[in-house]
Amino acid sequence: MIKINFSKGKIIISMLLCFLPAVIGLYAWLYYDLIFKLASTIWVLVAATVFYLRLQQLNRYRRGEAALTIDEHTLLNSSVLKPQQIPWTDIDYFITGLYRTNSIFIKLNDLSSLKKEKTSRLIHLLSFIDRNLSTKPASFWIDMDVIDIKEKELLSMLLQRLKK
Repeated sequence: MIKINFSKGKIIISMLLCFLPAVIGLYAWLYYDLIFKLASTIWVLVAATVFYLRLQQLNRYRRGEAALTIDEHTLLNSSVLKPQQIPWTDIDYFITGLYRTNSIFIKLNDLSSLKKEKTSRLIHLLSFIDRNLSTKPASFWIDMDVIDIKEKELLSMLLQRLKK
């Protein structure tokens, strides 16, 4: 079993960067017209969503949970909002270099094979928003922005395990 940890420093830097859109949004709300207010509201909501994800990741780090756990039968991805355990037999391949350039997408053979788990209303709402704004489900991205390993190293490890 291989455990890959979160990087506390990367999480905290990302959390601090989430405040910049909030400051710009507040400025737009105070000094600009309606169209800028609407755009800045959406921007602040996206930043708040990322901040909430980083807060969840920081809590997992503090509890000593690994960001990724690679074992013989499954890949447990805890770098996403709702940790996702994926059997290796369900994984088709891994994709990098898509529009989320700092992440690795896990392409599955068949999405319907994964069981649905009950989630809190907030996580359900955020997942609903993501499903309708993204072509690829957020729960199948490995968030490299907060993991304590280089993308090439991790990808090599994942591909090696997938070939077994």
